Amino acid sequence: MLRVRRELIESRTRAISLARAITRAGGLRIRGGRTEIFLDRLGALELPETMHATLVPLRSTIEVLNQELATADERFTTLVADDPVATRLMTMPGVGPITASAFVAALDDATRFESAAQVTSSLGLVPREYSSGERQHRGRVLRSAHPQVQSLLVQAAWRMMRSRDARTAGVRTWAAAIAGRRGHRVAMVALARRLARMLFAMWRDQVDYQPDRIRGGDRPPVLTPHDREAARASVA
Repeated sequence: MLRVRRELIESRTRAISLARAITRAGGLRIRGGRTEIFLDRLGALELPETMHATLVPLRSTIEVLNQELATADERFTTLVADDPVATRLMTMPGVGPITASAFVAALDDATRFESAAQVTSSLGLVPREYSSGERQHRGRVLRSAHPQVQSLLVQAAWRMMRSRDARTAGVRTWAAAIAGRRGHRVAMVALARRLARMLFAMWRDQVDYQPDRIRGGDRPPVLTPHDREAARASVA
């Protein structure tokens, strides 16, 4: 189901990109905004008759894909309601049914992992390492068998940073310190890595999200050498 949903999203993205390219070639620009209301923004343009006719199939395709994605999201919401693990993971602000489902599907069984570090390695949220003699080189994050989980965790990190939920104040403080030193992209990769560790711990220990146990990082966090390179992997 997650793969089907991903394919629907990618199909919609391709259709939207093509619609943008067609209107741009005609000297028109579609306003930015949420993907779900792209058709509304497209409809606000005064299109030439020939361009309007050209875009009719794309409009229809995007409309159908929007409906299918809405149905898929409703199904996920229903499914996770009966899954105790996914329900527990969703107690973390910023983690919804899709992210929780993808995380559970990727790990399958939390007891397979001895540590949170193994989880982040499995999800590709650690760097490649190239060693030669006494020299150690770290590059971009690993290619993962679960790229969708990488992307969803980074999206969850962005949602968390943009919210004002008091329950995530400590985590936001920690990530903001990284952003101030290394930039927002690096900070979001680092936060996604931390979210993966926290979600694993919640699953392993069978506890809900506990904001009072989150340290906000009063001191500047110590970054690993690969944080800047990790941001270039574009897992978002």
